[in-house]
Amino acid sequence: MIALPSSVNRVCFVRPLVIYLIVTVSQNLVLSDENLTAISLPPETLQLHARQREWSKTGHVTVLEKTLTWEPQKTALIICDMWDSNSCYSAVELSKEMAPRMNQVTRRARELGVLIIHAPSSVMDFYSGTPQRARARGAPNADNYPPALDRWCHVVKGRDSHYPIEVDGCNCTPRCQLEGRITRQMQSLEIGEIDVISDSGREMWNLFEQRGIDNIVMMGVHANMCVLGRPFGIRNLVTAGKNVVLVRDLTDSIYNPDCRPYVSHFTGTDLIVEHIERNWCPTITSTDLTGKPPFRFAADTRPRIVMVIAKDEHDADRTLPALAREHLGKHFKVTLVSGNLQDRKNIAGLTALKTADLAIVFASSHQLSSDQLAQLHRFVDTGKPLLVILPTSQGVIEGNDPLSRRKTTRPWLDRELLGIEYLEAFRNSNSSDATFSYIRRASEAQRHPVLKDWPAEKLRINRSLYSFSMQSENIAILLRGTIEDSHQEQPVAWTHVSAAGGRVFCTSLSHADDFDVPAVRQLFVRAIYWLLNRDILTFEGK
Repeated sequence: MIALPSSVNRVCFVRPLVIYLIVTVSQNLVLSDENLTAISLPPETLQLHARQREWSKTGHVTVLEKTLTWEPQKTALIICDMWDSNSCYSAVELSKEMAPRMNQVTRRARELGVLIIHAPSSVMDFYSGTPQRARARGAPNADNYPPALDRWCHVVKGRDSHYPIEVDGCNCTPRCQLEGRITRQMQSLEIGEIDVISDSGREMWNLFEQRGIDNIVMMGVHANMCVLGRPFGIRNLVTAGKNVVLVRDLTDSIYNPDCRPYVSHFTGTDLIVEHIERNWCPTITSTDLTGKPPFRFAADTRPRIVMVIAKDEHDADRTLPALAREHLGKHFKVTLVSGNLQDRKNIAGLTALKTADLAIVFASSHQLSSDQLAQLHRFVDTGKPLLVILPTSQGVIEGNDPLSRRKTTRPWLDRELLGIEYLEAFRNSNSSDATFSYIRRASEAQRHPVLKDWPAEKLRINRSLYSFSMQSENIAILLRGTIEDSHQEQPVAWTHVSAAGGRVFCTSLSHADDFDVPAVRQLFVRAIYWLLNRDILTFEGK
């Protein structure tokens, strides 16, 4: 008989297992050791917050987020080619920097029951005779082995078209001449007693089939080479039907900023991650296994910009990402957060605002949950800068929590934040749509740094304007515009200050045709530098 403590009202006895035992004993039942073994809570599952990209036939992108629930016993984690040396000095140093966080990930995954596979290619002789190596070689041959896993998969036509970066074999400028010989996986990476060591696609497949493994978590280097192309890499495993995710903050690329598309090394890796999300598999961050913020290289000091795009007009999901690729990649980390236009009550990925230094918002009416709305409020309330492209509906992003039946009384894009109230499309005197408009500098803003090198003459754009009512004395108008056959002016670009003291830049230059004008692209780039209080670099007009 199980003896109970005198006080059964202690807090610890509210747990399901203890409640079960109390009820059972109160019914004078005897529990054997066998019965006790059978009483257990459900095993933990992996909750992975995965990000993927969908592209329409017209080239529009939607960033999607979903939670994957995986059974640890049906999951393997592969550490790809984390060697003790390499042909590039900076590649080795960046790999070393990731190793401590990788150890945190593998410790937790191992505790949950995930199979850890160390895959330092071409150095298996170093591990000959170890139980981890014998475990890989000892798995029985699977009858359904895909022959493709015997060889590299360099490029898949269609999926790997428009490859985002050029590979030059070294990250360094000038190119380094590292002659270190690869002998093993870097020593700082922990290899557990129950882990596996293999660089063979066939051996790994045998293990997967032996253990019923359908899910693969991949981390290591390099994302644009081995991680994608090895026999056990993403391309082959996805093609073979496995569920694969890449840990995007625990990978790196071989990319030199002197090569196309001439962005920072870390932006090059971001572009490869986006390519993988679009064409191959979702990605996650190490946060899902460590509970810590995503890993960030010490040399990655880029300010973080989050673009919130939820607009079904003006090609917003094309023009803004293109601006980021062409003009921001050298100096900023840009994360795209896009609303699903089929679901007006959700904009996935707003958690990215937690670590953002600047938010750019171009959205039409969405009614978000209180939680998502709170994320937007928290960003602005910290005094961080904001760039708003209008006409973003002023009631855009009003919260509505059906569970508590509370509706926010504070629309996110309110008068206090923007300093204006949107009225309507501005028409000419004949009440018909204007065919073109003229934009000029506001006389009171001639020396504003955002307008440096802005054309002295009027700029013509092929559309009408929008009408706004000024609601704040703190507005500084930078650009004004008039439509065809009218002398009445409307503000086109202005600055404001949020209640928390953050800089705000607003503009109604929003149409796809506007972004084709070099002076308009220049305006956006200079505004971003000004909002972040950074020296504005010479605009190249590309």
